Formats: sequence, structure tokens, C-alpha cells
Amino acid sequence: MKPPEFVTSPFLPGEDRQILMDKGIEQLEIWLYDVIKIGLLQYDFAEQSVFEISSRMIDAKLGGIARRLRRLGTLNRADPDWVEQVLRILGDLYLLVSAFKNKKELSSGLITSLYSLAGLNIKKTDLLSLAPVEDHWLVCGVEFEEEENLRSRFTWIMGAKSKRTALLLDFAFGRVDFQTRYLFRHSYQGSLYYYPGSFPIRAHLQDPLVVRKIKTFPASFENIEKYLDVYAHAISLNPWITDFPVCIRNVTLQKSGEKFLMVDSGGQVLPVKNSPDDLWPVYAGLGLQSCSLFGIWDGKEIRILSWDDGFVHQSL
Repeated sequence: MKPPEFVTSPFLPGEDRQILMDKGIEQLEIWLYDVIKIGLLQYDFAEQSVFEISSRMIDAKLGGIARRLRRLGTLNRADPDWVEQVLRILGDLYLLVSAFKNKKELSSGLITSLYSLAGLNIKKTDLLSLAPVEDHWLVCGVEFEEEENLRSRFTWIMGAKSKRTALLLDFAFGRVDFQTRYLFRHSYQGSLYYYPGSFPIRAHLQDPLVVRKIKTFPASFENIEKYLDVYAHAISLNPWITDFPVCIRNVTLQKSGEKFLMVDSGGQVLPVKNSPDDLWPVYAGLGLQSCSLFGIWDGKEIRILSWDDGFVHQSL
């Protein structure tokens, strides 16, 4: 009989890997305590300094945690928000450590989210055993990242009937291109399979077919307050959500010092993360005209990816 501390599921690692990951978590906890003892201002978070602990996480099959650690080395100490950024990452890591140590107290969905966040990759073919969401899907935004020879593509889609939003995350190594091509403003018909978790966001679109374009965002919130209620619910189910899709209609862009704000019809605001250089053309084109904005909320700022003013659907 399996020890009670091991959780079995087709979407979880086997016992040997769970043991290896648990040992890695123990090393991470020791490192976090060392950082606190030394102090944030005294500890060297340069890339070489975090290389050793991130390498240990790779050896323990905790690639997701290793990426978060490497992010510490990319932060600029001269940034006035540097301490806040570091504390946010360290806080998330400590929360991960606590969750691993108390897995028996977590729901099955949160355990699945925990292992996925830590670095467990679920094969797309394994998702096909789950119930799909059939719909026409509008591509609302596409982003790319590159780290050494690995390219990542983040495609955000929204369902015409289901009104659900999902992230299609794809990878390409070296000179190999992505297997599937997704274009902004295009619509695709297909079966969407969400990766299991406590609040699923990432998904896989099986056999997508290009269909007639959906005219505008199928689902949007009427104000910021209602959106933040949904966001709070999502965070209560999965506290490690870092990028959460947001689409709000009847909003305007307004200037506030060196920053821009997204303002809804009731006057509530969200700070915008995009650089002013990227937003000035949008601001000049829209003026005080209201529009629908789609972007990604990180809990502090929104990163706008696209907008629709009723006549044209554009991306940043």
C-alpha cells in the first residue's frame, strides 16, 4: 500500500519523482532561510549567485521553481520597486514550500496546480481524456519570450459561446518553428482541453480550423469592480496565479504623470504596465473615446495586449 503522503493521479508525478521534488523543496527552504538571515540588501541576487540554487532545482525536476529563481537575477537593483519585486518572488516561493509540506491538506485540484507550477509537464495527449469545450475561439493577444534556445509563445483566446478565456502555451527549440500557427484577430474552431488544476487557465486547442472572424471580444466585464471580484475568487483557489486575463468594455486611457491608467465608466482605475512609448499612438488615436481593452493583470498592473473601439481590433 502506498504511503499516505503520496498522491496518485494520471496528472501527477510518480512516487520516485515526488520524493526527488520533495528533497528539492527542502533545499529551497534552507536557501530561503539563509537569504532572510543575510538580509535582502546584503544578499547578492546576481545571476551567478542564484545559478547554484536554480541548478539544484533543475536536478530535483523543479524547473518551474528554477525559472522563478533565475528571475531574481534579472531584476535591476536601481529600480525603486526592487525590494517589492524580490519580496513578491520570495513570498511566492515560501508559499510553495509551505504547500509542498502540507500536501495532504490540499484539494486535488490545488495539488495538481502545485506540481504543474513546480515544473511537471502534462502531455497534451493525456488531456484528451478530459471533457473538452467546443467553441469558436478568437485570438485576443499573442506574446513571445526567448531564453537561450527555447522560445515560448503565449496565445490568449476567448470563446464565442462559452465566454471562457484560455492561454495556449507553446514552445519551440532552436530553429524549429511552432507546430501550430495562431494569428492575432483570427478565429479558430476546435476542442479546447484545459490543463487540470484548481482554477484552470492554460489549455490545449485540438485540431484548430480557421473560421470566420469573430467581430469583437466575446466576453468582457462591464466594470473593473466585477472583474476584480472574479480575480479575487481565482486567487483564493490558486494563489500562484501571476498572469490573469482581463477584458473590460467602455473604458478609456488617461494620462497620469508618466504613467497611463485604464478608467472604466464608473471612474475606477487600473494602472497600465505598458511603456508610454507603446501607448502614445493608442492614446492619440482613441482620445477620450471609449473602447474595450484586453490585457493581462499581474495583481498590480495591467499589460494591454489589444483593444477594440467598435471599428477596428488592434494589438500593441
